[in-house]
Amino acid sequence: MTPLTMTEAELDAAYTHLCKTMTELGEARAPLFLARFALLAMVRIGDGAAVQRLTDAAAADIVDG
Repeated sequence: MTPLTMTEAELDAAYTHLCKTMTELGEARAPLFLARFALLAMVRIGDGAAVQRLTDAAAADIVDG
């Protein structure tokens, strides 16, 4: 399976939209939104091992930072 790629501009637009959506929802709802987003992304990715690798990479960036 060929991984999908996003241009830098597409990634920036998607991240901006994500941040604006969280701002609109408010700080108290952000964790629930992120959990829901993560579940939807996991389903879309459709590869349990890839999801685990991404989870570990995201956690490592926070723990090591």
